[in-house]
Amino acid sequence: MFPPSISVGRNRRDLSNTTKGSPLNRHQRLTLVPLEDRSLPTVFGIPWADPGHMTLSFVPDGTATPYGPSALNQLFGGNGRSDVWQKEILRAFEDWAETANVSIGVVADGGQPLGVSGAVQGDARFGDIRIAAAPLSSTLVADAAPFSWSGTTLSGDVVFNTNYLFTIGNSASAYDIYSVALHEAGHVLGLDHSTATDSAMNESYGYHTGLAISDVANLRTIYGARTPDAFEGSAGNDTIGRATVLARDGLLSSRYSAIADLTTATDVDYYKISVPALLGITGVAVRLQTAGLSLLAPKISVYDSVGRTLATTISSDPLNNDLMLQFAPSLLGGGYFIKVDRATSGSFDTGAYRVAADYLSLGSVLAPLGPLLSPILDGHTNDLLGLAQVLVPLPKPAPDSRFDFTYRGVIEDNADVDNYKIHAPSAPASGSLTLDVLVWALQTNGLDPRISVYNSATGAPIAFQVLANDAGVMSIQIPNASATMDYTVSIKARTTSGSHRTGSYVLAADFNQLARTNFDGVSTNALAPSATDSAALTINEAAIYEFALSAAMLQTSGGQAGGVVMTVTDATGNTVFSFAVDAGQTAVTTSRYLAIGTYTVTYTYRTVSGPPAGSIQYSLFMLQVTDGVGPYAPGGSNSSPSGGTTNSGGYTYAGSSTSKPSGDYYFF
Repeated sequence: MFPPSISVGRNRRDLSNTTKGSPLNRHQRLTLVPLEDRSLPTVFGIPWADPGHMTLSFVPDGTATPYGPSALNQLFGGNGRSDVWQKEILRAFEDWAETANVSIGVVADGGQPLGVSGAVQGDARFGDIRIAAAPLSSTLVADAAPFSWSGTTLSGDVVFNTNYLFTIGNSASAYDIYSVALHEAGHVLGLDHSTATDSAMNESYGYHTGLAISDVANLRTIYGARTPDAFEGSAGNDTIGRATVLARDGLLSSRYSAIADLTTATDVDYYKISVPALLGITGVAVRLQTAGLSLLAPKISVYDSVGRTLATTISSDPLNNDLMLQFAPSLLGGGYFIKVDRATSGSFDTGAYRVAADYLSLGSVLAPLGPLLSPILDGHTNDLLGLAQVLVPLPKPAPDSRFDFTYRGVIEDNADVDNYKIHAPSAPASGSLTLDVLVWALQTNGLDPRISVYNSATGAPIAFQVLANDAGVMSIQIPNASATMDYTVSIKARTTSGSHRTGSYVLAADFNQLARTNFDGVSTNALAPSATDSAALTINEAAIYEFALSAAMLQTSGGQAGGVVMTVTDATGNTVFSFAVDAGQTAVTTSRYLAIGTYTVTYTYRTVSGPPAGSIQYSLFMLQVTDGVGPYAPGGSNSSPSGGTTNSGGYTYAGSSTSKPSGDYYFF
């Protein structure tokens, strides 16, 4: 029989288990207990900026998570070798990816703490999706975060609860790894809960062997149905007679390559290469790269001009799915065919890959494959607003909510500014448009980017709201964007001094009708020179919180402009985090996981140089990026105490000033 269903709290990702305060331990049976329905701030339906190049990694045991050190291998060790249970998790993600324009590849994980500052997507140190395990709240079986405009690397992370038993297959006393991972993978990709009883996204835990029809339809509203690669043409390239001629690689004259995709479970791809009758060619090496690109378990074969098999090799393991073979061509040269197929039927039979054929000579060394996606150096050709590079929106049939524009660029030196012109692909039938722009650095400790937006016709700056402005990332939104205006998005370094003024980045921009991100206006107060101010921040629901701090000069007295430093300490006096903003600058943000408890927030006047200029007005805004993710304190609850400034239930703020910023805040 199926395991009894388990209710799932109304939040961004969790599968719940049993009654609060009565956790299911390793000897208890699964029981059905409904939890309260809560309205929470996480926005679903936001696609990943580059869903065709997503990565996943398994964090090493001991890796710091917001809930304690990860113990993933320890938790699942009873389910056989690590590759056995890892494949169950990968199978869950692959079952989603194969239905839409999503590719997920496995990469190594360097063990950096979950949520460490870094690239929103494409961080070389770990996957966009990180799989971990730690002790969570007694109401959670697992925890996963969707993509967030806040730019935190916690987006995509999945944490299994180490307090419970997991197994492979249907069991009345343990949770099936695949079924739990299938639910969490849906949240990672942006899906909310479903009321369909057969849905993997149903709030109640259940044993699943795959996705429901409604699951596939819902994912495709975000990413669109999986589309064939460009080499398929109108008739496909699934026979030798319709083989695609491999193009010469731009970097090596002796290499021919293509980046393509097995789109369906029946798709095969044929390619043709012509080996010249040149003295010195001793062989041809054919490589198929899938590691880091997709979970495809591939097979490649090489045939001569009359269809005889010369060589073949396969891999049925998505954790080790790169292939290479060699064959000796005729001395007279000739045409040869490469077939890309799947090694297995069922799971891991679709996905992206790169195929490359290299001519070898005696004693030659096989050159490594270069990066799949490289940032583009523009040589200062788009530094001026009038010379902005025009970006073409991604063609996508409805329903498909993927980003309209993505681009990889480089700030090359102190004087470099990159300008891009964009236009809404279409006007909405009704309602207003929001323009979201997100830029993040690709290198660790690389560029600190700054976004500005202008009316392309007049050059006038466009006011925007800050969603994130942290180390290596900036995210903004422009409500009520025009569908008829050309916008110029300008990217440069935040400052022209220091070590973060150059580097590569990803730009993602989207005109959409998604729910707007709205910060809570928490507090505003004046701070005199050399003065401090303090407040109590009570966290009632453990979660990731984003803080936005702005400052403005109230008066000047001939001195230098100043700024404000905000420091948060816990009940024992330890500093949790600290960040600063100068008066007149764009608001600065930071995101942190905060456990339940009371914290002290201190504001300190900071003089930039010379004598202070006068009082500064600071304003604090907060956003609960996730709902309660535990672990809850014994006897704790999700309710908020009365008094102070309270959001949807996560925190209470009480300080010397009860004034709150009025309305939305805008910057240029």
